[in-house]
Amino acid sequence: MALSPEVIVEKVAKGEKLDGEELPGVILTKAILEGASFRRCDLEGANLEGARLARANLKGASLKEAYLAGADLRDANLENADLEGANLERANLVGANFSRASLEGAKLTGANLTRAKGTHAHLDSANLGGADLSGASLANADLVECYLGSAKLLATDLSGASLSSANLEEADFTDANLTSANLEDVRAERTKFLSTQLRKVDFRAANLSGAHFNGADLRGASLEGSRLDAAVFHGAKVAGLVGTGEKAEGLSCEWLDTSPEGDGSGRLMGAAAHALLLGQEYQKPAETRYFGKGDILRNAALEFGADATVEVDSRFEDCTITIHEGTRLVIGHVGALIGCRVSGPGDITIHGQFYETKGPGISGAHKIVVTSGGVLVGSVHQFEDKTHFGFEVGSKLRCKITRAR
Repeated sequence: MALSPEVIVEKVAKGEKLDGEELPGVILTKAILEGASFRRCDLEGANLEGARLARANLKGASLKEAYLAGADLRDANLENADLEGANLERANLVGANFSRASLEGAKLTGANLTRAKGTHAHLDSANLGGADLSGASLANADLVECYLGSAKLLATDLSGASLSSANLEEADFTDANLTSANLEDVRAERTKFLSTQLRKVDFRAANLSGAHFNGADLRGASLEGSRLDAAVFHGAKVAGLVGTGEKAEGLSCEWLDTSPEGDGSGRLMGAAAHALLLGQEYQKPAETRYFGKGDILRNAALEFGADATVEVDSRFEDCTITIHEGTRLVIGHVGALIGCRVSGPGDITIHGQFYETKGPGISGAHKIVVTSGGVLVGSVHQFEDKTHFGFEVGSKLRCKITRAR
């Protein structure tokens, strides 16, 4: 004889276990079931909306098509449970364990899964739109064709997971670990992969338009056939990366870390960095000037032509530098411009130091980028064409911006 909802609540209150009970379709909305033991129970189609199931043991239970919207499942044990097609919208699953559980086609929109454990879980075709999975462990999980639009996955472990054909639009994977994950054919428009571990990730045929990969580790990853329109890759680690082989409009990349160890010892700048991401061979400009480490240049007047690339790892003091449209002036990590004045419509990238003694230090530049660890102390004078600025996190600035009257 099936137990009534009242009897179930009474037994739980007394600390009695309900392991193995047949309770399909039972109605327990908003019931107080904290710490209850429902191991291997048949709860298929049960209505547990808003139920309080914190620390409950549901290991191996059948909850197919169950209604758990708004339920409190904090620290619950759902290991090996069957939640196929279950509704868990807005459910609280903080710290819950659903390792090896089946959540195929489940609805988890707006659910809180922070610090949850879901290794080897089956979440294919599940809806996780707007869910918070920050700090969760989903290593080797199956998320094929799932929906993660606008979801938060900060510092989430998805190593070895399969997300092929998933929708990741505007999701946030900052500091997440997706090492060796399969993201083939994903939709990841405007998705954040900031400082994300993406080593050996398969992004083949993915739509990465507008995605941000600043500081991401893409060593050994494949972008073959992916869309990179308006994507951003500043400072990404790319040793062994396979480029897309496709055209990309608005691709943004000031520099890439090409060192095998990802320690910044190898840098690729501007057009060469773009070529690597696109899978193209880079043809170095005819005019390239390099001022090496340890050299000091004082009171010099220098002028560099259009489209020239100038890399400075030296120390320039009180120099006057004229740059033209298309000129790229790069102050390297050990480079320093002290008391110098730079004028003209070229582009300036500062990895090292720029200190002004008499302003304006920079006049009429088309673009100024200060990367992490770079220093800009001085004033920038803009002409009719405004200067474009880019300041990475970790840059040091004391900058005054003026405009021509």
